[in-house]
Amino acid sequence: MKRKLDRVLRIRALLEDLSRLEFEKKIASLRFLETAAEWQRHLALSVRADALQMLAGDESARRESWLMRIADAEILDWKEARLEALAQEGQGAVREAREELLARRLERRQVEALLATAARAEKKGQVRREQNLTDDWFQSGSSREETKGR
Repeated sequence: MKRKLDRVLRIRALLEDLSRLEFEKKIASLRFLETAAEWQRHLALSVRADALQMLAGDESARRESWLMRIADAEILDWKEARLEALAQEGQGAVREAREELLARRLERRQVEALLATAARAEKKGQVRREQNLTDDWFQSGSSREETKGR
């Protein structure tokens, strides 16, 4: 039985490790999306600032360039919004992965507790058997002394 429980414990530990790796992968993906959204936000602000400087220069030749910059800033805003939406979706996946990791950890700990209980029961049984052998030995010794005394 101990060997079976050891196998179950190893399997549970491996499943927990897989869950942890999946959780870490999802967190890394979420961080990447959040970082990309932040980068898009800064880039859009920079492009808008350049466009406003061009407009302030009031050069008619640069009007077309100014419009392109504003369009670029709008596209960057759209990309940022999309990345943030993906990050929000990723947070749900991270939450689910975390719950799975905690469930796997709980399963492993339950098997560890079961294994410890089985080990204690085996030890207790072994101590009882040893005590019974010792009692039998002393009892047989006292019965031998009674037969010698007669």
